Amino acid sequence: MFNFVQNNQTAIKVILGAVALTFVGFGVGSYTAAVDEPFLAKVGDNKIFARDVERQLEGQPANAATRQAVLENLIRQQLLIAAAERNGITPSVEQLRQAIATIPTFQENGKFSQARYAEFIKSRYRSAEDFEADVRRDLMLQTQITPYLNTHFVSSSVLARMGALFGESREVREVLITPAGFAADVKIDDAAVKAYYDSNKTRYLEPESAVIEYVSLSLDEVAATQVVSDAEAQAYFDKHKTEFGSEERRVSHILLTVDAAAKPEAKAAVKAQAEALLQQLKANPAGFAALAKARSQDPGSAEQGGDLGFFGRGAMVKPFEEAAFALQPGQISAVVETEFGFHILKLDEVKAVDFAGQKAAVIEKLKRDKAGASYRAQLEKMGDLAYQQPDSLQGLAEQLKLTVKTGPAMSRSGIAGDAVLGNAKVLEAVYGDDVLKKKHNSEPVELSASNAVVLRVKQYQPQRQKPLAEVQAQVRAELTAREAANRAEKRGQQLVADFKAGKGLDGQSWGALRKVSRRAANGMAVPELRTVFAANVGKLPAFAGARRDNGDYVIYRIDSVDKAPTASAPELAQLKGVLGEMSANTVLISYLDELRNRDKVMISQQPADQ
Repeated sequence: MFNFVQNNQTAIKVILGAVALTFVGFGVGSYTAAVDEPFLAKVGDNKIFARDVERQLEGQPANAATRQAVLENLIRQQLLIAAAERNGITPSVEQLRQAIATIPTFQENGKFSQARYAEFIKSRYRSAEDFEADVRRDLMLQTQITPYLNTHFVSSSVLARMGALFGESREVREVLITPAGFAADVKIDDAAVKAYYDSNKTRYLEPESAVIEYVSLSLDEVAATQVVSDAEAQAYFDKHKTEFGSEERRVSHILLTVDAAAKPEAKAAVKAQAEALLQQLKANPAGFAALAKARSQDPGSAEQGGDLGFFGRGAMVKPFEEAAFALQPGQISAVVETEFGFHILKLDEVKAVDFAGQKAAVIEKLKRDKAGASYRAQLEKMGDLAYQQPDSLQGLAEQLKLTVKTGPAMSRSGIAGDAVLGNAKVLEAVYGDDVLKKKHNSEPVELSASNAVVLRVKQYQPQRQKPLAEVQAQVRAELTAREAANRAEKRGQQLVADFKAGKGLDGQSWGALRKVSRRAANGMAVPELRTVFAANVGKLPAFAGARRDNGDYVIYRIDSVDKAPTASAPELAQLKGVLGEMSANTVLISYLDELRNRDKVMISQQPADQ
């Protein structure tokens, strides 16, 4: 009944941007330690940058409202961190170690893997210390939030009232008033355009951008240049066959089932039946499939003549496996007893791991093995050349036979999804003093254990204010759209008033009837749902209107109201949990407001659309 909770509650983890240890999969670093980058907000002495917002968004497109919400979450997190630090709440080394050890990303066979941890750090962070700082922050946030979880009592009377509210449904129709019908009559003069531009210049900033060129060295490319002879491959395969798979066998069987707990005489009777079938097969081996279809009690294979397909060692119970791998192709086994009953097996085919079938994989393996030492040597040389010839990548590229690539112009946020231009380490190098200001090559930036780049800034464009002449048409269009939306809203409000007074109803065309409730919005946006349920329904039809973010004005006609059905015990329990969490959120928000009043929070600029 109350599944709407998952989508509509103001959960603590939403308030704080989901601060549990889940960022590990994305390499979200702590707040950026930039030097000259303009900050979005400042909490005490801690600055929050546009790049921090982008990292929280994980490369997903987002409008200005979403970005503003993310910025607010980051501010709240920093307020809680500052409070924890003032109260001396800092995780111990042992707490930090235990937290990292339990992160699923680093688990292998249920245990912490140092190799996985090292690979993750190398590909996502500058150092293990940086990652540990992130985990430490996360643990501090959790200590601040935990006191607000599951600590709020909900009375039965409140529960009953809320159950009735959430369960009530209303049948509505709608009519839409769009700004498009008013835009042609809107006239915006040059003075209004200039006045708006002068008051909102930060909306018309072109962010700084950089074009970089880079060379990439990868283990795969080095491996492709290695040479492996057939003799080398054959010798390696002969010594390491198990690396390339194991023998598989295709077996058919006839099963006569018997309960493992059956009495000895019952088992003996079934075994006697199996022995009788075996004698038939010895007289007519070619009739195995037909006999399996007729007599096998294995529902999964009987219709296929007992065919189990290919399997390797470890796939079947031990007695069955031992019998299967002891047979020669075409041979039929003796009766085999397992926990499932009595089987008769026939080996149909053997799929051996041979050199011919694995040759390509063996050669690739040896190439990568050979390439390992060569890659490390070239990586070291790459760093030396980048330092010795700091003003160009050309010499480095020629000596290592690499190609200089040039990326498109990008902001400090990089290009989402691009393995190089979206990498946090690359972006940090691009906007570092040595690369950006001194125009030097970067040191090798290791994207992973098998890929590294050296880069330099080819072109840099500082942030600039777009002049009015450049954005005049854009400003005029924005003001026109805003005024048209205002007129649509005014017209919509007038219609609502008329409808409530009984005027114009007969001539109005309404949309299809649909039923909505607080727990089942049926496609209705949450703000509009609130408007519908805030409407006075003492007299039907009732009417309510709301302005949408795109400027449309929607009018709802409420034709009927259905009271909530009686909630079941599980539904009431779920609702009780939700109400308790909502109460906890209210207290937490109040606490955050106190922290905001205590710590100086400065908003420098708003995150823009991208």
